[in-house]
Amino acid sequence: MALAAPAARAQAPDAQTALARARAASLWNRKEWLRLGHWRPSRFLRRLESDGGPAFFLAPDGARDPRAELLAEVRGLYAPEPGGGLQHPRCRFPARAAWLESQLGLKESELPPADCSRYLDWRRRLDLNSVSLIFASAYMDNPSSMFGHAFLRLERAAVGPDARLLDNTLNYAADTGGDGGLAFAFKGLTGLYPGTYTTLPYYMQVDEYNDIESRDLWEYRLHLSSAEVDRLAAHIWELGPTKFPYYFLSRNCAYQLLPALEAAAPRLTLLRGQPLILAPSETTRAVRSVPGLSEPGVWRPSQGTVLAARRRLMTPRERRAALAYADGRLDDGDRLCADLPSSGRALALDGAMDILADRVGYSPDAPPAVRRLEREILVRRARVPDAPAELPPPDDNAPPDEGHARHRVALGGGASNRGGFAELDWRAGYHALDDRPQAYSPGQEFDGFDARVRYDEKNRDAYIRRLDVVNILSAAPWDGVSHKPSWSAGTGLDTAYELNRRPSSELVYQGHLDTGASARPWPGALAYALVGAQGAAGAALHDGFRTGGEVRAGLSFDATRSVRALVDGALTAQPFGDRTPADQVRGVLNWALSRDSAVRAEVLRRGRYEESGLYASWYY
Repeated sequence: MALAAPAARAQAPDAQTALARARAASLWNRKEWLRLGHWRPSRFLRRLESDGGPAFFLAPDGARDPRAELLAEVRGLYAPEPGGGLQHPRCRFPARAAWLESQLGLKESELPPADCSRYLDWRRRLDLNSVSLIFASAYMDNPSSMFGHAFLRLERAAVGPDARLLDNTLNYAADTGGDGGLAFAFKGLTGLYPGTYTTLPYYMQVDEYNDIESRDLWEYRLHLSSAEVDRLAAHIWELGPTKFPYYFLSRNCAYQLLPALEAAAPRLTLLRGQPLILAPSETTRAVRSVPGLSEPGVWRPSQGTVLAARRRLMTPRERRAALAYADGRLDDGDRLCADLPSSGRALALDGAMDILADRVGYSPDAPPAVRRLEREILVRRARVPDAPAELPPPDDNAPPDEGHARHRVALGGGASNRGGFAELDWRAGYHALDDRPQAYSPGQEFDGFDARVRYDEKNRDAYIRRLDVVNILSAAPWDGVSHKPSWSAGTGLDTAYELNRRPSSELVYQGHLDTGASARPWPGALAYALVGAQGAAGAALHDGFRTGGEVRAGLSFDATRSVRALVDGALTAQPFGDRTPADQVRGVLNWALSRDSAVRAEVLRRGRYEESGLYASWYY
């Protein structure tokens, strides 16, 4: 038996034999290998390319040459220990090494020794057993989060379902270095920020998104096999040191998380091509579109959602008591609660803690006066035996995968006081107030790259009716607790019908910036009023420009479960340049036939111009 060992070792393939096998099988063309290196067809060139940085490859040209990278990795399997604190290729790229060993029929005992203790210790501490996709709802105060955010929860085997806050997460985000303002927007749109993968405890993500930024979370448990979970863990280690170019609109968290899942489970195809625009919510649609891949989303309401839901349960007296406690007027709060049943006192005291948390946040450095007030409220709450009231879900509560798709194309026509017209409308995204509202944050609109081409029957010519670069509305309802301002901004080309010229010669470039307040007059409704500046430039205008102020107001509401109504308008004053009145009012009824189809009726009055139209819309 002792004489058989040298013979067995002699039969073990050497590096040249393994390279010959890899070349004969053209392993670099295999889907599993391409997924591990994130290689995809180039958008402009007829080749494969990966946007991973140098740390993601062994070969100098590995980002553009999957073959060169594979052969370098095969050689790396047989490389001696590098020393100097560097990792052996088998330890630096464990998912690639494991796949190559299985394809080439190699055994670890047949390869040179490699010290992978750093990787193995990390795997032990990660303790990965299962995975969930997490989606954080939109956050309009940060341009990079206007479409939401997606990340993975890496669930440990040693932690039960009630302790998921202790799990880790895989997060991809831009390293902005503290930039803000125009530099932040410019670099984020042009890919000048490096994007990095990080693993953070889930409770830190909940604290940031759920509590500080008041964003609802949706948790989708994924059904991955144990082998796929192991491969994901190994691939996460590979992703750690590398950097990818980050683009707010395209190569964002959605673009980078889906390939990571595809690398772990090559049976999946979640990301097709290299889209110019990709919203994080599309990760949930991609995952939910694969039968059996995930469980339905589980909702984790934000602190702001809990506050609003609890306020809806309160009577006016309970609300006054909660506000008194939160203001530090403890005697007033006690007086208002004196005749309330215990359930009412519990509701008021829980509401007071909600208000206090909303005001001062969750910083451990809260002033001592705030800590003393918290203690006084909690002491009173401890004397009330009632459990916290079960909160009703908000009327707009729906998982993100149930929302309409981002792109919209519409075809229709109508009549105006200048004659009939036909119109084709295409919008890149994302959501408008008159769209089906389910799964989108109420009062938040991001309507970008909207192009309308119209054919005028009277003049028999086609022209650009409208070309929006972007239209944003963030309408945070104002109530007795939350005093967050609403704001709106937009710019693009529009037809100035009030000039009373030939429509094809009325195109101007215009923009506006407004701020104000909004409120929810009843469930499912939003009213807003804004004031700000507006202006336009174009040859059709007298003196070539106009500038001044405006007052905007609107009301959107659900007429039925499937019918959305919107009325909005603007009063303008242009003291500089062209003074032609440009006041306008618009009304829309949008009937959702399904999640991704609708019929929309629209009326518009702008100056003395009037029109009405009917459109069929499809979302994709």
